[in-house]
Amino acid sequence: MLRLEARAKINWSLDILAKRQDGYHRMDMLISSVELADELTLENADILTLTIVGNASLTLADNLVYKAAAALAKATGCVRGAAITLTKRTPVGAGMGGGSADAAAALWGLNQLWGTDLSMERLLALSLTLGADIPFALTGGFARVGGIGEEIRPLSPAPTWPLLIVQPCQAIWTKEVFAAY
Repeated sequence: MLRLEARAKINWSLDILAKRQDGYHRMDMLISSVELADELTLENADILTLTIVGNASLTLADNLVYKAAAALAKATGCVRGAAITLTKRTPVGAGMGGGSADAAAALWGLNQLWGTDLSMERLLALSLTLGADIPFALTGGFARVGGIGEEIRPLSPAPTWPLLIVQPCQAIWTKEVFAAY
């Protein structure tokens, strides 16, 4: 059994530079991981299952953990299953990348559990097909991130500061924010 942290992130800055032909936006961001984290446990099983604890509003059909597991299985030809339990602590729709962090942890953990041995470079490429924040979530730390999320330049660790994050409104989905832009 593997027990993994899926650390949330904050954007210290996010500049949208241009809209690309494919509809994605080219960005320049300063991002850092924070201590707040969801937890994933992964165990070998005959089939792929996902149990979500801590947020009854999340559905399996739209969950990035399940999509990441399916993408890894398809990319590697792996036919093994896994019993995945996701314990949600990161607020949903708060811009903290909770779903992306969960998907990154699932990719990394299942790569270990299933013995598929994808390199970090291949995991990063696969993660970008699932979402722009997932490559950063795989690497974590403090970084300048560009492109649509694939250009990650690690920076020296940022000083540690106490941080209070308040979500004063309803959940806002990234897709909706960029559509409004």
